[in-house]
Amino acid sequence: MPKPLISGFYIPAMAFVWGEMLIFAVDMKRFAIFSLYWGVSLLLLAAILWSMGYRLPEALMLSTSLLPVAIVFRQMIARVSFASNRREAIKSTILILLFVLTLAFLAVHVAQSVILFDYRQVSTISFDVPPLLLNPVFLLSVLTLMMIGDYGLGRMLGKSLPEEEETITFVSNRQSVTLARQEILYVESCDTEVWIHATEGRRFRNKTSITSWSNLLGSEYLRIHRSYLVRLSACTGLEHDNVIIGEAHLPVSRKYKEEVQERLRKTAEQGRNDV
Repeated sequence: MPKPLISGFYIPAMAFVWGEMLIFAVDMKRFAIFSLYWGVSLLLLAAILWSMGYRLPEALMLSTSLLPVAIVFRQMIARVSFASNRREAIKSTILILLFVLTLAFLAVHVAQSVILFDYRQVSTISFDVPPLLLNPVFLLSVLTLMMIGDYGLGRMLGKSLPEEEETITFVSNRQSVTLARQEILYVESCDTEVWIHATEGRRFRNKTSITSWSNLLGSEYLRIHRSYLVRLSACTGLEHDNVIIGEAHLPVSRKYKEEVQERLRKTAEQGRNDV
């Protein structure tokens, strides 16, 4: 197989994966763990493809072609909420599954055509794909496992890693913004975008889902509503099912009410003990 074709497909795919993680370059420890996770995922999928008769470089390229699809799947499904309208959520989920399957089939076919390209006869390209790679159940299972693993790892890191004074870098209006973690007061989700509300009245628009922000910011931040994620230490009170942060009164949904009350109580007690 000609090396330019491999690198021409492999490098952009990996750039997508690393770029997605580097949007939130919080610290080297978190980045290293996520890099290890995606590397192991790639190798495990490549091992499955290798057992199907592919050579190792071919198996690696095919597995890599599905990693960006898995990340797209995770980002899209994170925006679906069953709390408000179950019927619309089910409809959205079905559409997302169809879209992701289409992307997966396209990625597999493109990778397969590169693998089987006969560079001695430029006009000869084979699109023969093993039946397993065209099985929607297999593809969805692989993509779902990748997505669940990434989500679970993010939640685990958010709870286990020490809360240090660190900066968070993200993109807002096509510009790079860097904030200290403690400067972020709350995150507000508005359909296809989120607003990061920071100290001194600053607001930043961003396209990353509120679920991803929750995974990133860790246990110091709490989801109080499907549209709000708040920093516990920034909350000054709870009034009529609303959390108060400065002049903002943010609604608390029934789903999160009990946890919000308990976490605010513990935060207040900890603050008194620290004094």
